[in-house]
Amino acid sequence: MLTGADPIPCNNLQALFDLCNDRYFNGTLRSGEDFTVRYSTAERQLGRFRYCPESCRPLAIELSSRLRDHPRALRSAMVREMIPMLALQSYRDTGDGIFLDRVPLHGHLFIEPGIGAFFLAQLEHLNLQFPELCLTIKPRFGSGSLFDQSRIPTARLVVIPADPANNAGVIYRLHDKAPIQWKQLREMAWLNHGAPTISLLRVCGALAEEFPVLRKDNQPRANTRVRMEPDFDLVVQEIRDHRLTAELAAPEAQPEPETMGETFAGWHPEAYSGY
Repeated sequence: MLTGADPIPCNNLQALFDLCNDRYFNGTLRSGEDFTVRYSTAERQLGRFRYCPESCRPLAIELSSRLRDHPRALRSAMVREMIPMLALQSYRDTGDGIFLDRVPLHGHLFIEPGIGAFFLAQLEHLNLQFPELCLTIKPRFGSGSLFDQSRIPTARLVVIPADPANNAGVIYRLHDKAPIQWKQLREMAWLNHGAPTISLLRVCGALAEEFPVLRKDNQPRANTRVRMEPDFDLVVQEIRDHRLTAELAAPEAQPEPETMGETFAGWHPEAYSGY
């Protein structure tokens, strides 16, 4: 059997941790009695390593429950969170703060605290030794070959050209349980962004991850930070060009009933002179 091709225990995260520790870290990680691995309800954050700041002892690795249906992505997320766990263990063993990547190291790439020379070197080493992991610096749900796209539901986006003169606009994701109410969405776009028109797209679920989600009543959440998309036309065109994107057409407007005066205004007696 190929390395990394054996079954991934999605329903037993401790077993998955032990498997990854043996295979990718040569069994060197020491977890301790209080350490746990568990699923979390987080959506944006796929994984998180938690430890005690006072003792520098590992407490938990938490993985988003959304990964349960994507075993290879789950394994990759687990290994990614084991890298800072290794860094903390190395710091405890040596007292050398270089392992923690808290400050830039001269001549090495530094992205943010915790993602510096040590983390990036370990990530590169693991990717070279074990290509099945496909580790990334900041993984996103649904992005990459590790995810089973057939198990990610489609999403709906409302596209709002809020500032056409400057090629800027806003894109929201509709709540999965919200009905499509065109009048309500148009009013929301006008009241919040001064936009007279909108369009709706059904897209691959992974494409909608980065956009803020509206409430079930199709209104922005109170804590939503409005993010104007620069290069709006290009962003929208890239979404439209995806093979799974479909335009959702608005129902045709029903003509207003004619008044009695309008009805007779179109009547010409000469047209009936043969009767």
